[in-house]
Amino acid sequence: MTFLRALVTLLRVQGFRRLFLARVTSQGSDGVFQAALASHVLFNPEQNTDPRQISAAFAVVLLPYSILGPFAGTLLDRWPRRRVIVVSQLARVVAMCAVAGLIVLGVTGLSFFLVVLLVFSVNRFILSGFSAALPHLIAPEDLVSGNAVAPTTGSVAYFAGVVVGGVVSALGTDALVALVAAAGALSAAWAAGRLPFIGPDIRAGGPQAVQVLAAVGRGLVEATRTLPRRARLLLVLVFVSRLPFGFVLMQTLLLFRGPFAQPGQKVGDVLGFGLAAAAAAAGFGLAAFVAPWLTQRWQPVSFAARMLAISAVAAIALAPWLTPFTVSATNFVVSFAVQTVKISTDTLLQAHVPDALLGRTFSLQDMMYNLGLVAAASLAAWTLPPGGATRWPFFVVAAVLGVLALVLPGLWRRVSARDARAPLTRGT
Repeated sequence: MTFLRALVTLLRVQGFRRLFLARVTSQGSDGVFQAALASHVLFNPEQNTDPRQISAAFAVVLLPYSILGPFAGTLLDRWPRRRVIVVSQLARVVAMCAVAGLIVLGVTGLSFFLVVLLVFSVNRFILSGFSAALPHLIAPEDLVSGNAVAPTTGSVAYFAGVVVGGVVSALGTDALVALVAAAGALSAAWAAGRLPFIGPDIRAGGPQAVQVLAAVGRGLVEATRTLPRRARLLLVLVFVSRLPFGFVLMQTLLLFRGPFAQPGQKVGDVLGFGLAAAAAAAGFGLAAFVAPWLTQRWQPVSFAARMLAISAVAAIALAPWLTPFTVSATNFVVSFAVQTVKISTDTLLQAHVPDALLGRTFSLQDMMYNLGLVAAASLAAWTLPPGGATRWPFFVVAAVLGVLALVLPGLWRRVSARDARAPLTRGT
């Protein structure tokens, strides 16, 4: 089944169609908002941020966001997921409008980044809720197709939003871009409000704040003790696969601020980086296109390993050259590899983790994604020159993809055998 056929088939299901609309509008608004931040902070000559400051910004925004993962998961496993998603979207609308106001006032200090942190933090509930909702809306045999179509089209919408944000920035102001993002988030809130019941199947009633905090600790202990070993391996895989993506992203950003930059042309530099982001979106799209067709022939682990191997070969072929074209092509290749891993891990987690733990599990998965991005950005900041003009990282990225392709099948067989002999999952 091709991607388009899978998309058309799934869109006939009303619940999936509404989830699809909610996800695309939400992640599209994320991309527009990211373009506003990039233009205002990263490509603003007045800010003059260096690689270590950029890495610190990644950590300041993403680490608290990641720590919220178990908290978000606990709520998603106890409170109506649709209500959590809608309230989170409305909170994003308010925060994005506040960011627009701060941009107009010229504020870029601690208060600015605290509001930005709020935008990213509430997004934790939204993305985890979308992933946990999918098994309630489509048949189990359609989960592979659903995990190829929904998250990937959301990622494509995100990168399209980055491009749209860059165009709006070229025609208007960064504050206008933030307001456009807020309008997109408001549309996403409306779409999420039309979703049917999306869980959780087992509700614990509305806990008080103190009970929620205690439940976070209990939930972490419960997940540590009861998640299958296969799920633990998948979470580690998510973190490791994020490292090449984050490193290439950081180097691409430095290159378009340095050697690839056009003096006095901030908008052109933002759009150049946006084109590299569009290449990454195309990589996500290709992964979604081939996943429904190839996973009919291969199991998810075999599919991910073979696509990682193909990506490693392509990355090593591009590594000797350092031009805007080859860097964009490398973004395409690495994004393709990362998304094949994402599609496979989503499907396998949904297959091997009980619904009562799904919210926490997908929150942990998101946390692994962001921790990998922060680790990669930190490593890039300390190892890359200020302009990012060096070729060795592309060879390392190719090697990491190749090693993952080689070791993944064997590790999966080993932990699956251990789960079969001595399962950790108990009734919850």
